[in-house]
Amino acid sequence: MTYLKNTKKNKDNNNSNRLTATTTISVLTLAIIIMMIAPTSIDTPVAAQQVTTTRAAGGNTTTASSSTSPSGIDLSSSQPIYQERSPPGGLTPINEAHGILTFSGNGTITLPNSTQAINTTSNGTGIISFATTSGYAKETIRAENGETVTATTYEIVQFNNPAAAPQGGGKGIVTAVFQTNSTGTLAPLNGMILAGIDNLSSSGESHVTLWRWESGITNTTRASATSSSNNSTGISAVTPSAIT
Repeated sequence: MTYLKNTKKNKDNNNSNRLTATTTISVLTLAIIIMMIAPTSIDTPVAAQQVTTTRAAGGNTTTASSSTSPSGIDLSSSQPIYQERSPPGGLTPINEAHGILTFSGNGTITLPNSTQAINTTSNGTGIISFATTSGYAKETIRAENGETVTATTYEIVQFNNPAAAPQGGGKGIVTAVFQTNSTGTLAPLNGMILAGIDNLSSSGESHVTLWRWESGITNTTRASATSSSNNSTGISAVTPSAIT
């Protein structure tokens, strides 16, 4: 009996050793497979490399590289292009999610490379989303000399007290594109893309400030686009009434 027990014990030990060895090999094999499949490191975004090759007169070649980091939003100088002040407009609900906003205001335009402010009046219509506190609008901006600019704007607002909005104040981020048929004072505004902020006072009055967006892209088709479609940005504007 003792012999049988010891034999069984030895067999059990041998089986256990084999199982342990097999398990160890399997784990090592799995680890090797994972290491072969998985990347050895996690790549992080790096600055773009610009390589410049220069060939000297004697045939020698010199290669130099430089790093360029992605730039943020580049706006024009500290002088804004457009500033507008308008009281809370009239809101007509369409349904539980959207409404139509009519508004008017007063403001100033300052042309690029100028410090002279041009007084303006404005009126417009927009579609408001209650769920996202955002809006899309088109407004006509009129200068004192009768020239006009059409602004297509997009805005997202965060209110201090959403339940009482627009009363209670808040702040919005605004993007816009200007279009005009003017060949006079306001002609430089045609096709200009702007970005800025909307500071809402506690009474709900809107104070919009927009700067010109510097994309760094030279639009070589600007002249032809201006003469043919008067839209050098290539953006087709949709009137708010077309949105359902």
